[in-house]
Amino acid sequence: MKLLLSFCRLATALLLWLPLASSAQTPVATQSETVFTGVPQETIAGEAPDFKLFDPKFYDNQLFFLGESHGVQRPQELDFALLKHLNQRVGVRTYLAEVDAPKAYYLNEYLRTGQDSTLRRVFRSWVAGRAQWGNQEFYQKIQRIRALNQTLPASRRIRFVGIDGLQDLPLAADYVQTLLPRRPVPAPLRSQLDSVMALLRGGTAGSLAALRARTAQELEQHAARYQQSFGMANYDNLALLLRNLGYAQKGLNREAVLFANFETQYLTKQLAGEKLYGMWGLAHVLQGPVQGNFSMLAARIRQSTLPLHDKVVSVLCVFSGCQMLYPSAGLPAPWQTAGQPFTITDKFNHDGPLVVLEGLAELKQRTAPGSSTLFRLDAPGAASTRQPIRLRYAPGMPADQQLQFQAQVPAAAYAQYLLLVRESGPVQPLQPATGATSRR
Repeated sequence: MKLLLSFCRLATALLLWLPLASSAQTPVATQSETVFTGVPQETIAGEAPDFKLFDPKFYDNQLFFLGESHGVQRPQELDFALLKHLNQRVGVRTYLAEVDAPKAYYLNEYLRTGQDSTLRRVFRSWVAGRAQWGNQEFYQKIQRIRALNQTLPASRRIRFVGIDGLQDLPLAADYVQTLLPRRPVPAPLRSQLDSVMALLRGGTAGSLAALRARTAQELEQHAARYQQSFGMANYDNLALLLRNLGYAQKGLNREAVLFANFETQYLTKQLAGEKLYGMWGLAHVLQGPVQGNFSMLAARIRQSTLPLHDKVVSVLCVFSGCQMLYPSAGLPAPWQTAGQPFTITDKFNHDGPLVVLEGLAELKQRTAPGSSTLFRLDAPGAASTRQPIRLRYAPGMPADQQLQFQAQVPAAAYAQYLLLVRESGPVQPLQPATGATSRR
């Protein structure tokens, strides 16, 4: 399964068939039933939307997902609005984030202290690597979450829990340092951890294999001693980081890593009974298997025996007329903005040119340009409770690069709500030094 991020973003390999892409046309709406026939809707506008389309059953869930396309601006606003709404309505305070545990730690430190330099450390690797995550709007959203926290009682203040694989090895080394107790760590663990931190700071995780295994073995064999020395929470956090260093050796794909980390964090951080929320890349929030019977994060949680497995709800963003910030190196030359590290592109919408979501034309007829509109797919009697999601790709795309939904599974089994985002602008890249916005 090569395509794991979202069904609107294609791997660079797909772009080799660029001359053929223009032939993927938006289907013409007909009078017959479509997958979206009978689906109720609500326009989402303003800083504090009502979200009246959410029924009581929605709020009974334990895990709330919002699926987005990285690089589009408006989902950052929608994410904050939904987080604030869920915090007010049902007390959601745990943000389940598409970041690793070290980044989540420093995000929480920023929320606690307000130190801009701490937030900068979180974004450092994204900015240096020219990743879409390193954007001004995301940065400002974290600042808004801290401002929100200042108005909330301690019991409802937002905190981050990160479950992604390691994203910034030097930051992971700094994180290990924070886990060390004030009293001396008994040998041989201290010398092993010093070596682990040195290798992480050098960005050489590949040479960590044997050392990681010895360190993890030492930690596990003398668990009682180190749990007392580190404290239970820091012991668990260190054990989780060491496991993440070993995932590549085990050949785990990203979805398997995400689920393994989620399961561990859910159990060790005692999240059972907590209501969790997070915005993720589109594909991760799909609750049913896709072609090849492959399961994304949300589907793996649904298939698990965890207490919340049947209390998961997904709100899936789809896009029309939107612009995306994309690293220029990942695009074919004709799509690139010459001489710029990033390109603003409109090629990754769900009504073409690369992929078409059948029935989207009907939703566009029911909404206004520039709007964000919520649709309830699991509404009683809606066609989406019976009909599947169908995607059409431009001719020439290799079959193994297409993300397709199972024809026997209705749309509402993958996501219970759809959020159509029209004519959003792109996010803007965060600058390394000042955080100023780069505009073209």
